[in-house]
Amino acid sequence: MNTSEIFRLQDQAASQNILLFPEWFHWCDLAIELMVDAHVYLANDEGILAYREDVRLKDSAAFEAMNVILNLAYDALGSLISAIRLVQFGVLADAWSLVRGAFESSCYAEYFRDAGEKIKDYLVIAEKLRSDRSADIRQEITQGNLQIGRVLHFLQGQDGQNLEDFYGRLSNFGTHASPVRSGLRIRVNEPDVRVYLSIAHRELVQCLADLAATAKYAMGIPFETWPELMVRNAPLVTRHIELESEYRRIFES
Repeated sequence: MNTSEIFRLQDQAASQNILLFPEWFHWCDLAIELMVDAHVYLANDEGILAYREDVRLKDSAAFEAMNVILNLAYDALGSLISAIRLVQFGVLADAWSLVRGAFESSCYAEYFRDAGEKIKDYLVIAEKLRSDRSADIRQEITQGNLQIGRVLHFLQGQDGQNLEDFYGRLSNFGTHASPVRSGLRIRVNEPDVRVYLSIAHRELVQCLADLAATAKYAMGIPFETWPELMVRNAPLVTRHIELESEYRRIFES
């Protein structure tokens, strides 16, 4: 079986999976669309550009902070776009890995919003990695006290949400070789690759729900970080409010 046939089977699996959960996939589509439109607004609106230029001239640290948070939120968006495509195919391990990366980026974005003094340490690490591609990022992150565990603990103290358990689930199912996945599979009667393209509905539901939860988190970053800027675009704010309300109806009912 060649890759063209595999891709055809993936498209079939995607069509079937979307039909199973049309409302869930539709909500994720709308959340991603809102994130794209919000980033286009922040990057291109003349009033926003004038504001950012004024900040650059008056407060370089605040300008750097805005850039870092925007870039982290944009990274989260890119990961979620790829993740939803993989969820459609039923390629859940890889999708969970991307969701985990999007969640990490979103957590760091929120962390730097509330702990802006740590951005300088983050930028020092970035500079080290630019100058030395062999640098150990884990060691650098630890030395800067910027481990994801510390970030999650800080954020939980801010709003009481159990982010560590959520992050743990993303790590259990994606990113690493996982005993949760490999230990439960029974390898019999598999004449072709179809088994890899559409996973059991229970796992599909969980992965899609985790993606939606992360999308809701990432979607809110610009609206919660720069409310005074986002309020200038009333249609975007209205869409955000409506999507948050729809999230509660669809995923928390």
